[in-house]
Amino acid sequence: MKKRIMEALSTISDPVKKRALFIAILSKCIVSRGAEMPIVVGGEALEIYTQGNYTTGDIDIKSSYEQMEATLLEMGFRKRGRAFYSEELDIYIDWLGATLDEGAEAERRTVLVEIDEDHFIRLISVEDLIMDRLNAAKWWKDSDSRMWARVLAKVKQETGEPLDVKYLQQRAEAEEVEDELKELLSL
Repeated sequence: MKKRIMEALSTISDPVKKRALFIAILSKCIVSRGAEMPIVVGGEALEIYTQGNYTTGDIDIKSSYEQMEATLLEMGFRKRGRAFYSEELDIYIDWLGATLDEGAEAERRTVLVEIDEDHFIRLISVEDLIMDRLNAAKWWKDSDSRMWARVLAKVKQETGEPLDVKYLQQRAEAEEVEDELKELLSL
């Protein structure tokens, strides 16, 4: 397995494309073990949605731990706590639990992205990622996250799909970031 993965990834120089294909291969392996497809969250999801305009150092994943761990170890990754690292691939995976903290509605809203005809990745929705960024802006005082929330809103607009404002408002109220959302929607 490791040799096939290395061959597939060795021809890709763009780190965003390389990590996306790796995630798709990892997802396929995890699903073949009987688990649900992992969900990419956090910075890696933002990097994919912005086509590399945002960069991150790790891949945050929500997945069944046992199937993910077995797959990554077979691929030659080293394990440290909840994190896995491959020097050879220069890929760092951070396992953040089996399911989305935002609940079943957020799980239903995930997006399947085709990498090529045989490979797909599952991403947290733009709306849920916007909420993640608005929380970071308000509670962690991360002003860059406010900017990335605006970028995500534009990405959604550019795809011709409207933001689900009702859902955003419900989440904002529950997480006490209505002020951040109001500012985002007023732009």
